[in-house]
Amino acid sequence: MSFLEDIRKILILRPDGIGDAINSTPAISALRKSYPIAHISLVASPLNAEIFALNPNIDEIIVYNEKSLRGKLHFCENLRLGNYDLAVVLCNVPECNLMAYLSGSRYRFGWKYPRRKLGFVLTHRFNQRDPKGTKHEVDRNMDIVRLAGADGDNKELSLCLSEEERAFAQDFIYSHNLDKNPKSPIIGIHPGGSAHEKLWSAENFAIIADRLISEFNAQIIIFNGPGEEDLAKRIQNAMINKPIFAAGLKLRHFAALVERCSLFICNDSGPMHIAAALKVPITAIFGPTDHVRWRPYNEKAIVVRKDMDCWPCSINKCKKSFECIKSLPVDNVWNIVSKQFDAGL
Repeated sequence: MSFLEDIRKILILRPDGIGDAINSTPAISALRKSYPIAHISLVASPLNAEIFALNPNIDEIIVYNEKSLRGKLHFCENLRLGNYDLAVVLCNVPECNLMAYLSGSRYRFGWKYPRRKLGFVLTHRFNQRDPKGTKHEVDRNMDIVRLAGADGDNKELSLCLSEEERAFAQDFIYSHNLDKNPKSPIIGIHPGGSAHEKLWSAENFAIIADRLISEFNAQIIIFNGPGEEDLAKRIQNAMINKPIFAAGLKLRHFAALVERCSLFICNDSGPMHIAAALKVPITAIFGPTDHVRWRPYNEKAIVVRKDMDCWPCSINKCKKSFECIKSLPVDNVWNIVSKQFDAGL
C-alpha cells in the first residue's frame, strides 16, 4: 500500500496468553521484514513480555499491567507520546482496539467483528470470520499484518533464549544426572493447563511415564507451574518409578529446560506452544479446544484427540461432561508416543 510507505513507528498490541503471544511472532517477523527501518514497539502483559524478550524483530517492549481506570488512561496518554504511525492489534479484544485508537496512530489495523469489540475505532479491518476448525492462529495473525502490506513467507515461531538460560538448563540436567546415559532420552511431561476441562488425568500421564521408562529407558521430568503442585503429586503417587520434578521455575528457565527434552507430552496449554517454538517434538493432548486453530505450530508435533460428533463445540456449554478429554484412552496417546520414537523423534 503506497500510503504506508512513510511508516516509521509501529505499535503492536498483544493481550495475555502464552499461546497467543508465541503464535503472533511470525506476524511480527513479517512486519519487520516489510518495515526494516521502522521502530517497532510491543505492548504486552508482564508474562508475555518474557516471551518476547530478546526477539530481534522488536525494538521496545512496553509492559502493560494496569488495573485501575486511572492507570489505564495514564498508560494510553504515555502511548500517545510515542507518535506512532501504525498500530496493529493482533487480537480481537476491545481494550486493545481502544488502546490503538487512544495511541493516536494514523493507521490502525485489526479485526472488524463484532461491534462490541470496538472494531469500528480501527481504520482498516479484516472482515472475515473463520469457522472453528478451519484456520490456525498463526494464519489469523498473518491476515491482519497483510492489511498493512506485510506478507512474509516465513511462518516460524520465535522464542529466543540467552546463554545464561541455557546454562541453567545444563546445570539442572547435570545436577540430576540426566547426562550420564546419552541413550536414555529426556522426556518432559506437563500435566497442567489453563482450565480443568482441558486436562487429561494425572493418573493417565503416570501410566505413560512408567511405560516410557520401562520400554525406552526414558528419563522423565514432570513440569509443574503455579497451582499445579497437586497434579504433580498425583502423578508421583501413581507412578511405579521415580520421576524428576521441575517446579517453581522462572518462565524462561522453564523454556530452556523444555528445549533439552527429546519429547514433550502435554495438554493444550501455554507450555505446549513454548515447546513448539523451540522445535521440540510434541505429543499434544486435546479435548474440547479448537485443535486446528491452537495446535502446536511445529512439524514435529502430533495432536491426539477423541473425535466426537458434538465437535466443533462451545467449551462453556458442554453437555457430555467433557467426555472428549476425560475418556481419551491411554493407548491412543501411547500409540502416538511410540510413533514419534519410531520416527527417531
